[in-house]
Amino acid sequence: MSEHQHFKGGHEMDEPPTRHLFNIVGGLGFLTLLAVFALVQVFHSQRESLQSERYSKISRRLAEYTAEQDKQRFESGQYELNDDGKIVKLSYVPLARATEKVLENPALLKAGPPPPGFVHPDGAPKPPPAPPVVKAPPPPPVPAGAEGATAGPATPAGAAKPAKDGAKSGR
Repeated sequence: MSEHQHFKGGHEMDEPPTRHLFNIVGGLGFLTLLAVFALVQVFHSQRESLQSERYSKISRRLAEYTAEQDKQRFESGQYELNDDGKIVKLSYVPLARATEKVLENPALLKAGPPPPGFVHPDGAPKPPPAPPVVKAPPPPPVPAGAEGATAGPATPAGAAKPAKDGAKSGR
């Protein structure tokens, strides 16, 4: 006998296997999720291996820069700077050699002259004020009848008259 049921009005189909359908969809979803995780792990491991391979080699620019810095650190020499079209040459000396030179001759620590146009941050020192120019007054004219006579110092107008001898005694 079959396991289907008869109803009034006709013949019904068997009930759908919904329980099995949910099991199948859930299992496939879980497998898809595992595949995504595995793919991400493969991607990360491949990226790490590529980065470790690339980072194990030093770049050409970094090697040149390191060589130039080592040259400046351990050797003496000169290099040029471009200052708005003007080429400025700077000398460099290793620290150990510079220390020896300064210990031999401490005058090397003296500052050089400032460049042209340099203004000190505190302001340029002002020169001391010039003393005022005072012209001497012309000598007084010699009176006509006093030829050969020596004249004493001239008394200015409005000056106090000298005291007589009697004023000194207090009488």
